[in-house]
Amino acid sequence: MPFIRLLSYLAAVIAAAMCAAPIVSGAAKASGVDMQKPPDHEAAVRAEFERVRAEDTVEAYERFIRRHPDHPLVKDAAEDLARLKKQ
Repeated sequence: MPFIRLLSYLAAVIAAAMCAAPIVSGAAKASGVDMQKPPDHEAAVRAEFERVRAEDTVEAYERFIRRHPDHPLVKDAAEDLARLKKQ
């Protein structure tokens, strides 16, 4: 089971890194300087939640809820947190 968690965590890290990679084709010009598009906040939060699920600890879920109190994924995080606290 720990090996599967590790694989899930690595997949989430790779996905997050791919989302954070600069998008060269989407660069915009401003005053003659190339500017990157702003990162996709929603994708970053989803990737963070996947990492939290891979970690599957009380601390990770509490941190996610604290960082994103108004995000829809908080409901899932709270359910997972309650499950862990019951164990």
